[in-house]
Amino acid sequence: MQVRKINFLLVVVLLMVFSTTVLAQSKSIPVDIPGTGVHFFMYRYEGTTPPYDQISKIWANLSSVFSAWVEAGQDPSALSAKDVQIKTDASGAVSLYVKDTFIVEVDEYHASLNKATKAQLAEKWAANLKRGVEAFVAINELL
Repeated sequence: MQVRKINFLLVVVLLMVFSTTVLAQSKSIPVDIPGTGVHFFMYRYEGTTPPYDQISKIWANLSSVFSAWVEAGQDPSALSAKDVQIKTDASGAVSLYVKDTFIVEVDEYHASLNKATKAQLAEKWAANLKRGVEAFVAINELL
């Protein structure tokens, strides 16, 4: 009986150590829709160097869409959730676009961390992006 208790405790300790190690490997930075407080997705990475360059590219892509909308007069009907699209190319790359402007590619790394296919994760990110676009338009439309 004593051996079973020790084995059980050993298994519990090993599980705790293993799960802590696995969870500690992946870090994340929230990618939001500028000025809305809506989180588009969590950019996950491993290692010690945050992927600021990649995140900046995503924000630059979003900013180009929003800037074009502002420069065109901020017409609320000119930008909406309907403008968010998921496109899959011939090589199988799944990407999100707003008004035909590339925003981000859904990679296998993020899909596997989310226990989803790239297409399934793209649907989730697209839903968040749609909420963010709607919030941006509502906050910034001319009255």
